[in-house]
Amino acid sequence: MRSGPRTRRVSVVPFCTNCGAQVGGVDAFCHNCGSQQRSQQGSQPGSQTSGASRPPGTGPGPAPGYGPTTDFLHGMSERTASVLCYIPIFGIIPAIIFLASQKFRRNPRVRFDAFQSLYLFVAWLILHAVVPVVFMGFGPAESAMATLAKLGMIGLWVVLLIRASRDQPTHIPVLGELAARSAAEQS
Repeated sequence: MRSGPRTRRVSVVPFCTNCGAQVGGVDAFCHNCGSQQRSQQGSQPGSQTSGASRPPGTGPGPAPGYGPTTDFLHGMSERTASVLCYIPIFGIIPAIIFLASQKFRRNPRVRFDAFQSLYLFVAWLILHAVVPVVFMGFGPAESAMATLAKLGMIGLWVVLLIRASRDQPTHIPVLGELAARSAAEQS
C-alpha cells in the first residue's frame, strides 16, 4: 500500500478573458465576443497573469455549455439563413429550424424564405407523386416528363438560392403569395 500524499491532475481549460466563454488554447480571438486573447504559451496552469485559463466552473463568466454560446444560430446572418433555406430538397431542414428559432421569429425576410422553401418542397413531393400517375402508360414520355419537371424544380431552387445570396427577394407565383401570408400571420 502506498503512503504519502496523492497528487491529482487538474486539467486547465482556457476561457475568454472578457466574457468567460470557453476558447481553444491557441485561439487569438474569442468566438463568442470577439475580444483578443492573451497568449497561453509559457504561462503556468492556474496562473491569473495569463488571464484566460482556469479550471472548469470557477471564476467569472458562464459555466461551460451555458450562456450565450449555446445558441448555434448566434453568429448567423439573415442572408445566410435565407440562402440555407433554398438548398435543393434538403433546404426544408434549415427552413423548419429557422421558423422554430427565437432568433428569426420576428425576421420577415427569413420567415418568408423559409415558408417559400417549405411550400416549394411540398410542390416537389406532389410533383414526385403525381407526374408518374398522370403520365402512366405513356412509356418513355412518362420518364422524360418526370425528369424535366424535377430538373425544372431543382433549377428554380438554384435560382432562388442565388437570388437570396445577392439579397434579392423573389416571390414565385402562388407559392410566394402563400409564403408572404404565412410569414405575416406568424410574426
